Amino acid sequence: MIYYVPGCDFNRNHPEEGRKIKEFILSRNVKLGQCCRKEIDYLKKGDTLITNCTLCDMMFAERCPDMHVISTYEYLLNESFHWPDYHGEMITMQDCWRARNNPSIHEAVRKCLANMNVRIVEMEDNRQNSMYCGVWLNNPAAEDCVMLAPKTFKNLDTYRKLLSAQEQKDKMETWVQQYTTERIAVYCNGCEKGIRLGGGSPVHLIELLAKEL
Repeated sequence: MIYYVPGCDFNRNHPEEGRKIKEFILSRNVKLGQCCRKEIDYLKKGDTLITNCTLCDMMFAERCPDMHVISTYEYLLNESFHWPDYHGEMITMQDCWRARNNPSIHEAVRKCLANMNVRIVEMEDNRQNSMYCGVWLNNPAAEDCVMLAPKTFKNLDTYRKLLSAQEQKDKMETWVQQYTTERIAVYCNGCEKGIRLGGGSPVHLIELLAKEL
């Protein structure tokens, strides 16, 4: 069975685009899955999960290692999807640190952007070398995430550095100064939040994809 897990934060931030993509995917004989922090008893060994959230990927990797997890972007590349045309707009691609070990998503998001006639501006530290996830590692981990995926979040403790709200804002303002395009494409809610905190103009890839649905 194939399930689509939309991602809670994305749906809260972009309800209309989230609805459009969800309707498209569910029309392809895909069922709606549960949040990565809820019960997963409905899943069976060998099921496929379609996600658009890097936190979901981390949670599912520990909670149900027998599942096949792919990104929304990988899924759409194998469907008859109507790609909107952005007429050669130059957009910076901001990879997420949480996805540094996932080359499949690195390739998929770039293929999606190319299909939408976007000219990609690459960061110096991209793909597996990305060090960016907004201020996600500058805040305490969510208690429910720690409880449900303890091994994953214990490993993350070595990377976590707590900062005050002002320190986080200063850090993000410094980060966004390196961008050379008006819009910055992201596939992670934490990256999106951080760029916006720094005064940049992030655009989630799902926003771009859903334009003409």
